[in-house]
Amino acid sequence: MSSQFQALYQSQATLHSEHVVKYLVTLCRHFARKVPATWDETQGQIEFPVGVTTLTVCEKNQTLTFVCQGDSEQNVAAQRAVIDSHIDMFSRRESIALEWQATSLA
Repeated sequence: MSSQFQALYQSQATLHSEHVVKYLVTLCRHFARKVPATWDETQGQIEFPVGVTTLTVCEKNQTLTFVCQGDSEQNVAAQRAVIDSHIDMFSRRESIALEWQATSLA
């Protein structure tokens, strides 16, 4: 996002799986086809038109944490919906449901 972007709202969820690195790379690579995305094996950032989602892996705990930030609750909710639908699509072998925790940064 541009340097003028200022997040006012944030929502966070954590995925627990032994395949967290695979999910990070797969999601970022997939989104990079349509929007700017950068990643390595421990973290990633996806720049959606409505805000930024950051992904962070903790291999020790087998977790992948998602942090969606935007300038409105609706923009954060839009990011959550996209992440949720893609987790459903890419986690065919596991049953994963993300529980989002919303916070206001304003």
